[in-house]
Amino acid sequence: MSGAEIAMPAEIGLQRVESANSEATKVRDYAAFDLLRFTLAFAVLLSHTGILTWQQAGNLAVQVFFALSGWLIGSILCRTGRGELSRFYFNRATRIWIPYFVTVCILYAVSFAHQQSLSSRWHEFLIYDLTFTHNWFSLLPNAHIALSQMPLDGTGNHFWSIAVEEQFYLCAPLLMTLLPFGRSIYLWIAVAVTAIATGGWYGSVALGVLCAVIAQTFPGWHLSKAGRAALVVIVAASSLTMGMRGTDYVYGAPFFAAAVVLLCALPMRRTRATQWFGGVSYPLYLNAWIGIFAFHAIGKRYAIPEGWYYQTMLVLTAVVAAAVFYQLIDRNIMANRSRFYSRRLGWTLGALAYTLAATGILYGRYEIGQRAR
Repeated sequence: MSGAEIAMPAEIGLQRVESANSEATKVRDYAAFDLLRFTLAFAVLLSHTGILTWQQAGNLAVQVFFALSGWLIGSILCRTGRGELSRFYFNRATRIWIPYFVTVCILYAVSFAHQQSLSSRWHEFLIYDLTFTHNWFSLLPNAHIALSQMPLDGTGNHFWSIAVEEQFYLCAPLLMTLLPFGRSIYLWIAVAVTAIATGGWYGSVALGVLCAVIAQTFPGWHLSKAGRAALVVIVAASSLTMGMRGTDYVYGAPFFAAAVVLLCALPMRRTRATQWFGGVSYPLYLNAWIGIFAFHAIGKRYAIPEGWYYQTMLVLTAVVAAAVFYQLIDRNIMANRSRFYSRRLGWTLGALAYTLAATGILYGRYEIGQRAR
């Protein structure tokens, strides 16, 4: 928040369940990633509820999510041929789209039923959310005003990170499988430097891919004593940079995020417990607002005073809501999606993904032009 995110990266969850999924063999087991993902989603929740007061706390958690996604997806694409992209698109669509579109439907349905009047941009925001272009157009031309016009006063603004993730899923396979130098370290250095220098959304995910590409040429470099010492230094230096005034956070966050991911990239067998924590992280990022919304209604109904008890119950309700969504939706997707896979369906979903993005871009440009008149 989606994952994305999340975007948050919801990939590689419950791999053991998917014996027919060829991608499950392209990435090693990293039990620490499951715990990291839950910690990041939980940090976003604490930031949204005001428990974490540092202004960038939630965003930094998302940046680590992006770097993790870059590492995992980059590792997959380093071992993926053009003919296998059908499976790549199918896996991204089923894992990301289904829970995400369920959340979008719930948000707009609650907004339609709960809000007495809908803003003039309500349908516009819906189009951006359905086409994964939220980050490009939703906050234009004035972010403060736009947030007040969104459903439930900006409750779905965390969809921006899911849009970033989806855009990465559309661009990365084209670069890494179609270009003859798409897996070149130098290419991804250039991409990462450009993304970080421009201060946009893609610096952390580009650094994650760069790390994955380097790992293909120098396997296990981040596991050596020298490599881990260097990563600790990067975490410390980037933390100091992010603490400085001005725009230093934008440049320090990607390096912090990538270093944290590499420190957690320890080959380790996953357990049912770690898989649960990893699996519930995506619905926690997407749907924490539902638990918060529900408990606020309960608190108002029974006049529960605000304080540590109220905040604790708010967080617990959000986690419970995420666990319910995980059990009903995410877990079933991961357990059953391979039964529905076909090359034709995978290519169709891939084509639909590019069509949605193109539609969102064209519509967003149209709205900008209309407002400029």
